[in-house]
Amino acid sequence: MATTRIIPMHINKGKSAAQCLKARISYVLNPKKTEDGRFVSSYACAPETADQEFLLGRNAYIANTGRRIGNEVIAYQIRQSFKPGEVTVEEANQIGYELATQILHGDFAFLVATHTDHAHIHNHIVFSAVSLNCTHKFKDVQRSGKTVAALSDKLCREHRLSVIENPKNKTVSYDKWQGERAGISGRDTIRMMIDSSLRMHPNGFDALMQMLEEAGCRIKRGVHISVKPPHGERFLRLDSLGAAYTESALRKVLFGNRILIPRIPRKQYTDKQIALLIDIEKKLRKGKGRGYQIWAERHNLDAVSKSVIYLKENNINSYEELMKMISEKTELRNTISGRVKSIQSRMRSISEQKKAITTYRRTRDIYAQYRTSGCSQAFYQEHAKAIEDHMWAEKVYANADGKLPTLAELSTEYDQLLSEKRKDWAALAEAKTDVSNLWRIKTNMDIIVQDDAVEGKREEPPKQIER
Repeated sequence: MATTRIIPMHINKGKSAAQCLKARISYVLNPKKTEDGRFVSSYACAPETADQEFLLGRNAYIANTGRRIGNEVIAYQIRQSFKPGEVTVEEANQIGYELATQILHGDFAFLVATHTDHAHIHNHIVFSAVSLNCTHKFKDVQRSGKTVAALSDKLCREHRLSVIENPKNKTVSYDKWQGERAGISGRDTIRMMIDSSLRMHPNGFDALMQMLEEAGCRIKRGVHISVKPPHGERFLRLDSLGAAYTESALRKVLFGNRILIPRIPRKQYTDKQIALLIDIEKKLRKGKGRGYQIWAERHNLDAVSKSVIYLKENNINSYEELMKMISEKTELRNTISGRVKSIQSRMRSISEQKKAITTYRRTRDIYAQYRTSGCSQAFYQEHAKAIEDHMWAEKVYANADGKLPTLAELSTEYDQLLSEKRKDWAALAEAKTDVSNLWRIKTNMDIIVQDDAVEGKREEPPKQIER
């Protein structure tokens, strides 16, 4: 599920186009929001020099067409917010990239920065208002927002994400639209409490209802039994919880004639992450109440179930095989991580070279005048930044033996590396999840074995002392 909003970027009063572009793009690329730039991708530009490249395109457009209008739009931004817990950061960035590609058709340079500093992952897609051939601008017509929302919904469906049906306003961020809807429903709460109570083996249906009352529920008895969960607003009939939770079905479970498979709320599904077991006794000694005990027991049951399922799916049948799998997955993760670091290093080098090319062109005339003036101190003080920038660009050229590839060649190589990086990031995320899950399973197994050993010692009968 994603909400979108398209925002034009104007030149602020009292600032230049260059200053506005730099400020906006610097915010979008904030390392603290993008995990040090890990979740940034781009097309036909390098993220580090995007503001300068957008500015060069704008200046070329003005030179080619002679058009300059008031309240000029220099770039556009699309904000795309996702439902918390529904999408990974890598997948969100991929969806943002696909969205920009379908909207812009390869005619405009853009970058996609995925922010992770809020509960909901969200994309900032920034694209130049000027086309790559510098002959026309992006037309933000009245229905652009609806077009963006429709394409975003289409991509969400393709990635098996939920979509907001009949939204009143698709242009607000997800957290504002969602409000208080993210909580577990009353029916899910009652199901979870029944599941936990059944694991305590009540001796009958009345005992089950009594346990629910002790846990904070209110029971209404009559032709149909209804339950009001703690802090709930209304009573809910048992037969509205599903076929497995009707009075007759629960009585069969209590008599041993039926097995109840716990129903996990959709909101609590975490397909890839396996949780660690909780030491419930320790938490209760610290003052946690009965409600926490019920939740923790459900949590531990789910953790053990997912651990067993993972082991079976990966054909791990012994502790030794588990340790071997941990070693193999760790080695795979480290290999992919090294490859990603190598790609990132080259991408940084390309960005530096592209910046050097644009800087050299921008400052070449001023530096020539500085040399013509006999390196005048007064001229240097007046144009210090441009001269120093040019000297830096010359060093970059010198490190490349005096010749750099063209901007087009560098952009092509950058895009190829970016494509490889995106694939490796997906593989790296999967490898990291596998390693994390395997270590958590090992920890859970160690805890279970330790608990079994303690229980064995408790049940061991005292030895007879011979007299």
